[in-house]
Amino acid sequence: MKKHIRIISGLATALSLTLSACGDDPLGVNSGDELSDAEIQALFNQLGEALGDVSPSASIVRAPDGLQLAEISVDQSVSVTAPCQSGTISVDGSVSGTVDDQTFESDLSMGVTVDFAACSFPSNDLTVTVDGQPDITFQADFLLTQESLSVDGSQRGGFSFTTSDGRAGSCAIDIEFDASYTTGSAAVSSVSGTVCGRSAAAFEAYTGT
Repeated sequence: MKKHIRIISGLATALSLTLSACGDDPLGVNSGDELSDAEIQALFNQLGEALGDVSPSASIVRAPDGLQLAEISVDQSVSVTAPCQSGTISVDGSVSGTVDDQTFESDLSMGVTVDFAACSFPSNDLTVTVDGQPDITFQADFLLTQESLSVDGSQRGGFSFTTSDGRAGSCAIDIEFDASYTTGSAAVSSVSGTVCGRSAAAFEAYTGT
């Protein structure tokens, strides 16, 4: 079961770069200078670390001591503020669904808003600093069995940026994803949509467990 928990965290972390236009969430705009592919990847890696801290896992939804429940309902808030090289990323939202307290088979949904606050991180020899405008919404559904894990969801919104070599601009994110893992097999994932006006499929959607 611990391997499955690690896989959930790994997929949620990696899928921070893969994610569908949903509802009426505001979409960012592409304007100003451009980020390189390496800089976009570095941003998503930074975002993934924050999302990994709030990814749903069976360890957060176990029944109280003494209770023997076949299935329990989950409805809890999640909130974390992760440090960047300077500045922060805040992630706030909720996890809901059901978990079998004996097998830990789970059907969970996570919806969060990600807020960059002057979050700086390195990319090659430069520093990229990102702020929300209008921030990013992340939604994902997790289905976990004893032998498999599947995840699908979306990432939508945008951010503004500056770089240490004098560039500045903003980017829109509008991405859909799905991924699955079965015991004994490699993870499989797919990505569609755009980030900063480029195909999201150009970016690595799964980096390991």
